[in-house]
Amino acid sequence: MLSRYEGKTVRLITEDGTVFSGNAEVYPSGYGLHEFGRAEESIRIRNTHVFLSQIRKIENLSEPNTAVNPRQFDDLIGSLLEGPYWIADILPEQVPRDSDGQYFAVERYYLQPERLQPLRRRFAEILLRLNCYDDMTVSFDSCESWERNPDPEEFADKLVSMSGNSFLRAIFEAQGVMIDIEPDDTYMTVYDPNSRLLDRLRALTTAEGLFLWSPLS
Repeated sequence: MLSRYEGKTVRLITEDGTVFSGNAEVYPSGYGLHEFGRAEESIRIRNTHVFLSQIRKIENLSEPNTAVNPRQFDDLIGSLLEGPYWIADILPEQVPRDSDGQYFAVERYYLQPERLQPLRRRFAEILLRLNCYDDMTVSFDSCESWERNPDPEEFADKLVSMSGNSFLRAIFEAQGVMIDIEPDDTYMTVYDPNSRLLDRLRALTTAEGLFLWSPLS
């Protein structure tokens, strides 16, 4: 986890509120066990070693600002919302309105935190893998602010813990694609009018035990 900060300028806050800033030297858990009797990764800033379990937050100050103009995607979003969409879902197809099953009872079952959070983790894995191929810009606050190529761990944790009125909107601008996840949904809505990501997305959803279908098919 800490190895990605090696040689970077960081700002680190410990669990007790102490703040350290400076160039990071990262040490593996074996070093911690040998030198301190503690089998944990650590970061050395100046002359202080801070162990992984002591860290509340760490920021990479070497990275450029990834903030994005909040109105940058307004036109793209407007056009995508009017176009076709697909559903990345736990179900292989849309449930008919007159179905004999108990869709709403089953949905409530899957919306329980112990089942919804692992499902969101799978959604995060899919989006991060898509982010390997294209820039991804995300918003968790109704498009008031955006972040391009977010930190993978922070992004996944934020998606898993999403609640209330917040929702995730992910834009793959180069492909003209948008993916939404609402806090009370067991699926992702994929707006991809030119089918640029569908083949890759279908492979990734299948790998996560999910399905991709269109309500128009």
